[in-house]
Amino acid sequence: MNGCANTGSPSGGPKDETPPRLIKSIPAMYELNYKKDKVEIFFDELISVEKASEKVIVSPPQLLSPTVKAVGKKVSVVFLDSLIDNTTYTIDFTDAIVDYNEKNKFGDYAFSFSTGSNIDSLRVGGVLLDASNLNPVSGAIIGVHKNLHDTVFTKKGFSSISKTSQDGFFSVKGLSKDSFRVYALGDKNRDYKFDQPGEPIAFCDSIVYPWTEPCLKSDTIWKDSITVDSIWTRTVTCYKPDDVVLLYFYEDFGRQYLAKKERASREKIALTFGYKSETLPKLKLIDYPSENWYLPEVNLTKDTLLYWITDTSVISMDTLRIELGYFKTDSTNQLAPALDTLTLVSRKIPKKNPRKDSKKKDGEVPVEPVFPLEVEVSIKGSMDIYDVPIIRWETPIKEIKGNPWHLYKKSGSNLVDIPFKVEKDSLKIREFNLKAKWEFGENYRFEIDSGMIIGLYGKINEKFTSDFKIFNEEEYSRLILTVAGINGSAFVELLNKTDDVVRKEKIVDNVADFKYLKPGTYFMRAIEDLNGNFKWDTGNYAKKKQPERVYYNQKSVELRKNWDNEEEWDVKSVPVELQKPKELIPKTK
Repeated sequence: MNGCANTGSPSGGPKDETPPRLIKSIPAMYELNYKKDKVEIFFDELISVEKASEKVIVSPPQLLSPTVKAVGKKVSVVFLDSLIDNTTYTIDFTDAIVDYNEKNKFGDYAFSFSTGSNIDSLRVGGVLLDASNLNPVSGAIIGVHKNLHDTVFTKKGFSSISKTSQDGFFSVKGLSKDSFRVYALGDKNRDYKFDQPGEPIAFCDSIVYPWTEPCLKSDTIWKDSITVDSIWTRTVTCYKPDDVVLLYFYEDFGRQYLAKKERASREKIALTFGYKSETLPKLKLIDYPSENWYLPEVNLTKDTLLYWITDTSVISMDTLRIELGYFKTDSTNQLAPALDTLTLVSRKIPKKNPRKDSKKKDGEVPVEPVFPLEVEVSIKGSMDIYDVPIIRWETPIKEIKGNPWHLYKKSGSNLVDIPFKVEKDSLKIREFNLKAKWEFGENYRFEIDSGMIIGLYGKINEKFTSDFKIFNEEEYSRLILTVAGINGSAFVELLNKTDDVVRKEKIVDNVADFKYLKPGTYFMRAIEDLNGNFKWDTGNYAKKKQPERVYYNQKSVELRKNWDNEEEWDVKSVPVELQKPKELIPKTK
């Protein structure tokens, strides 16, 4: 009566690792004179199409996207637009077709047919990279035009298209033996042309001529997972060119509009605009006749503005009505004069006095709390030899009495006066820069005397004291980088492991000299600075201007304390699409 077997669920057998197998298609692959609006492709097992809207590309592009779906063992594609006569159509499934259960991929698959008497089978391939950092760009439209005129990109949809893979690679299929221009487009309105300035683009400077040539391909036959049985070499057709490199960029464009208005306190107004500007807006009080009633604080790009109100009568108003005149981007993407009326409300909330006793004696007159003028000084306990501390006040300064600044070098228990300067920043009206010639390993003290600095609204500073030390020279490293392959103005950026810029230096006589670096691991990026402004600049299609070229050194450099490192780098020794270190390329899902 005893049981003779263990109970349990059957295993179901070994895992299916075999991809689907193509049985037939209607029409047949490369069929001519096919005019129907439906394509059916049959497989030997149940299949599905993953992310059809993202992965499946029909070329030439259609304004109405075809319906792509899997039904049982069949993939069905139904065209919603009329087919063009005498045209080769390519349905590029990429790797979207998989078996239903285990998701084994059918492979990189494209299906072609022609509505005319001949079929076009040539291709153009390559890679799309972000022009600013050489990261591969996925999911962008790659398109070609037979019409070689420059304006066709902005006026007419592509004649054939593809889409970039996760690694940025592309292959535009179904091309005739003609000459083409190749473009990339972040098509926001799905019209397959560059008609919005905010769309990212790339364009190839040269005309492309597709062709084929025979080439050898090696297939490896394995005895098992680690032992090679034999290598079989066969001749296949290679489609050229397959090495087009496109550099993807946004043009220097943004919509100018008033994004935010705020009166956080009675004394100031903050305005934030949608994009940088070359001019400042004009402010006019509607209910009060005052001309010079504010002091503007402006950032470098003139898109973040702070207005300090200097007229006490205006400060006392709960509500301000302001006429704002500025330039605003219109529907044609051009700047046009605009006039807005702003209503700004402020309700005074008294600050608590942290030093005031909560208990008051009978008959005692409350004392209005007095707050000091606050200051922030960017001094840390340990400072670099090249540091310039910034002194930033709570409000703009109305008056500086005498000389409130003092800088000392510590010598034992003594403080020795040393030469220094405190200079007002030319752009940031609340900031001052502390400049001195620091010495390695020395200790310093910086002081600001109390009662010497008066803010715009009458607040007076308290005494400030900060002690700090400059790092010893032996704690630094140095990198002397000799750069080849760049002519003209250029600079090198040192990057950390997250591709962020740590330092940058101009290339002078083919050398970028980085002094006083912290020990660690650095990566290197060089930029051709065509206009000498010490920053990367984007491109412009109308001017046929490519973005400034960017190069990466494939290897990193390890810097040690108290060590000079000399490195040589030819920026063109490795193809640009292979330059960026894998550690710096964002991981794709």
